[in-house]
Amino acid sequence: MALGNSTMTYDQLGNLAANLLHKAFIETTRTVSKGLFRRLEAGETVGVTRLEFEGDETVQLNMTLDLSQYRGDINYSRFRDSIVAILQDLIEIMKEEGALRTYQEQGPDQQATNKVLIGARGPTVHGDDINVLMCTMTPSMSEPLILMGLMYMDADQFIAPSKRGES
Repeated sequence: MALGNSTMTYDQLGNLAANLLHKAFIETTRTVSKGLFRRLEAGETVGVTRLEFEGDETVQLNMTLDLSQYRGDINYSRFRDSIVAILQDLIEIMKEEGALRTYQEQGPDQQATNKVLIGARGPTVHGDDINVLMCTMTPSMSEPLILMGLMYMDADQFIAPSKRGES
C-alpha cells in the first residue's frame, strides 16, 4: 500500500492497526479511552496520533466508528469487549507472516479504491445480540493521513446457515 513516498506491506498495516487500537483503548486510562469512544460514538472523526517516518515524514492517524450494523444498546464496556476481541484475532493472525487477509474496496466503476478492509474480526455476544467489529485503513491520496474506520458488520454473514435455522 503506497503511503506518500513510502510503501507499507499488508502485514505492516495490520501491525499498525493492532498497535493503534491497543494504544488508544487498552494502554490508556479508562477515562481517556471512554472519552475517545464517546467522541467516535457521536460521529466525530478523531485524530488519534501522528506517526514519524524516516526523512522527517509524518502521517496523521484518524479514526471513525460506524455503528449502523450494531445490534442492541452500545456502551463503552461492550465496545471495549469488541476492541479486545479484534485485537486477539489480529495478534493471532499476525503470528504467521503473510497470513493477514485484506480486501480492497471497489468503487462503483469496479476499480479498486485505496480503502483496505483488514481481515480480522472482533465478534462479541451480549445476551441475544451478536456483533462483529472490523476495521479499514484508508490512506489519503492528497495528504499524509491514514483513516482507520472501525465498523460493525452485519453479523449474519459470519454465522453458518445451519445456525440461522436454514438448511
